[in-house]
Amino acid sequence: MKMIIKPTLLLFLFMVFFVSCNNEELFIEPTAEVVVDPEPDTTVDPDTPVEDNNAGAVDTSLPCSFALDAVQSGDTIVINCVMDLGGQTINLPANVTIVYEGGDVINGTLNFASNTVISGELLNSSLTLSGASPQMKDTSFTFNPQRWGIVEGVVSDEVAKRNKDILKSLLVEVNNLGITTFSIDKLDAFFKVDRETNSLLTPTQFAINIPSNFTLSMTENTHLRIQPNNFKEPILLSVLDASNVVISGGILHGDRDEHDYSNGGTHEWETLVSVKSGKNIKIENVTVMDSSGDGMNVSGLGHAFSTDYNPSVNVTLTGNKFIRNRRNNLSIVDGHEIIVENNEFIDAGIHTNKSEGTAPGFAIDVEAVRGGDGTIYQIAEDIIIRNNIEKGSRVGGFTVHTGDRVTIESNLMESSISYSTSIGTIIRNNEITAVSDLAKTNGTAISAGRNDRFERNYGNKVYGNTVFGFSTGMKVSNTDLEVYDNDLIDCKVGLSFEVLTNSKIYNNKIISSVSSSDGILSAGQSKYLDKVVFSNNRIEVTRTPLQFVSINNDAGEENYSYTIEKNIINKGGITMSNSNGFILDNNNLENGNIRLSYASKGSLTNNILNVVNNHGIRIDSGCKDLVITNNDISVNNKYECVWENNTDSINIKINNNICN
Repeated sequence: MKMIIKPTLLLFLFMVFFVSCNNEELFIEPTAEVVVDPEPDTTVDPDTPVEDNNAGAVDTSLPCSFALDAVQSGDTIVINCVMDLGGQTINLPANVTIVYEGGDVINGTLNFASNTVISGELLNSSLTLSGASPQMKDTSFTFNPQRWGIVEGVVSDEVAKRNKDILKSLLVEVNNLGITTFSIDKLDAFFKVDRETNSLLTPTQFAINIPSNFTLSMTENTHLRIQPNNFKEPILLSVLDASNVVISGGILHGDRDEHDYSNGGTHEWETLVSVKSGKNIKIENVTVMDSSGDGMNVSGLGHAFSTDYNPSVNVTLTGNKFIRNRRNNLSIVDGHEIIVENNEFIDAGIHTNKSEGTAPGFAIDVEAVRGGDGTIYQIAEDIIIRNNIEKGSRVGGFTVHTGDRVTIESNLMESSISYSTSIGTIIRNNEITAVSDLAKTNGTAISAGRNDRFERNYGNKVYGNTVFGFSTGMKVSNTDLEVYDNDLIDCKVGLSFEVLTNSKIYNNKIISSVSSSDGILSAGQSKYLDKVVFSNNRIEVTRTPLQFVSINNDAGEENYSYTIEKNIINKGGITMSNSNGFILDNNNLENGNIRLSYASKGSLTNNILNVVNNHGIRIDSGCKDLVITNNDISVNNKYECVWENNTDSINIKINNNICN
């Protein structure tokens, strides 16, 4: 530092210099060069220091010129040099502060008394701390791999295990010293985290464990890699029964294409980040890729019916990238209050040139385990999945295989959304566009329910979604379901159903220019509808807008009923075949008719039909117990408003229709 000082200060500086030279110093900081200008520049305040760019910086690589033996209680020691303890143990008094300024303390032990403070930057693999635990000068710690013996690049199993042991033990050590933020920048290393032979420890205990009240902060320059292995369930990073944890940044690599699968089984349980019984956990801006199992997994300890049940609670996953993980990109099997938002899910479960994907193959799979007898082993509930991007999943996008109160909203997707067993789930405001040939020829964008799990699906809603180009836009089942305000565009089938009760399908737009496309129709083999309303839907397709076949024909379904009302159909008609217990009321068919075949216990009232090349209402064989009244029907001169093409109809009442 170059300074300009008035001549009257010289005497004072000399006195200070004289006194300081007679005091023993542990460390002498760089002194300022004093220069007296014979002719001061009157344009500059002579009391204002001026920086001298030529002043020399301290060389922190030089050995220290002082020792620690003379340290006294209350001293502050500044380390801007290399202090080699030569393998000795230095006993420090109480109330000492050791400050880092670019130097190092190596090759020995510091034995602390009470109330000692040390800069975390001075910690390294050759320095041992003993005695009373010192307080860290700062709660943040920056990890320098070279200071701790981490070996980067491709290494042997022995070295990769040592890498794991170093990082794992250091996280515990610095956390015990009061460090709350552990930062890693440039690092590219392999870590051997597979379980050792005959060990009784669990896979999560072999992982690099993140302690409670701790932030692991990484950057795009940080690459943590699983050492290739043949273990079926290795875990890279683990949050095990911990709370208040943040994992931020970094790129985590699995070994899926280098993994040894030869010892049998699916080898689907590798996980790059495991949250097991975590509380208040946030994982953000992390890339997890190429796991031989899942990218991330959220789970718990114990069974839901046990007194020691310990699920994960309040977990947030945001801004992460999930790429090419062999099983699922993300699995949630046991947790409450989980938010998954603003993430990218790419190529979940796909096959690569070296390894085939394994089931299930979803971007997100919410799947709490239930026993075949209905026993609840795990619970996944109160989950929000929103504002994510999904592309290229092998089997499907987001699925709730087993979970309750899951909201899936405002996601941009190429693959399906579904639930199989769920209560109170909401699928809303998502945009799903078919890209793959499989999605276009055999894919279903949204599957709400399954007919083989009827008793466990109710209270669900599907609304505000936009679907483009799938073979089937939506498939719905079960009970107490609302499906409304969806736009199903250019699908081969707009909406199909199997078994459905106490439900409403309304205000949807089904528009398709695809050849031979249908609007709403029944699917599967065993179908029934009871207390179901299809209303206010607008349907514009190239073949059949509404087609209900084989409905309510089995024993016990004789009194089931469903209503089709206030729908607008621009072209094509309604087909009711082998169906029982229907109400067709106040529908507007702009260019189409209604055809009945083996239809029973039905009423057709207040419908408007404008038919060009067919009869208005056509009654074919096997119809009985029908009421056809108050319909407004327009046909050309070649056709009839109501036409019966059989002699076996029973109890058909036709009256008060307007025929134009």
